[in-house]
Amino acid sequence: MTDDELRDIVRRELLPGESLLWHARPDPRRLHAPFFLWLFAVPWTAFALFWEAMALMPLLGGGHTPDAVRYTFGIAFPIFGLPFIGIGLVMMSAPFWARYAAARSIYGLTDRRVLRVTATRKRKVTSVLLDQMGPIDVITRADGWGTLRIETGSHLDADGDRVTTRFEIDCVPDVARLEALLLDARRRR
Repeated sequence: MTDDELRDIVRRELLPGESLLWHARPDPRRLHAPFFLWLFAVPWTAFALFWEAMALMPLLGGGHTPDAVRYTFGIAFPIFGLPFIGIGLVMMSAPFWARYAAARSIYGLTDRRVLRVTATRKRKVTSVLLDQMGPIDVITRADGWGTLRIETGSHLDADGDRVTTRFEIDCVPDVARLEALLLDARRRR
């Protein structure tokens, strides 16, 4: 999608009387955090493939293994291993899906809210009203690109631990300007 198409999509999401103060697209090439999942996904998938190879040995190896054992374990164990291989492949593909979604996303700041529109097969709109925003933290790289996180709430999970929810504007240019515009818009509200 072109910049103009995404800008038109975000403008269609504006409420009556709402004005767009800022918009930007994330750079999917700068999205590195999802690749940390590979630290877990690669060993998981390697072990699942090893398990599958070992589970197929009685069926394919023949040897002196009794037929009842060979067919029972040679079929049941490989079937048991297939979901684990599938989970590993999904985990390994997750960073690429995150980049795909980022390439089809646009962020916007209006005089009332911050929003993210992702236009993949379905259009997904996530927004937070300025009045619902908590503390903000910003990570800025030397070239001005960065991430802005807005705390939107917190709750206790099943174990009683506090979980903080955040709205994240990731990998956008001139994040310091976005922070200044956001703080100014919040002050005016």
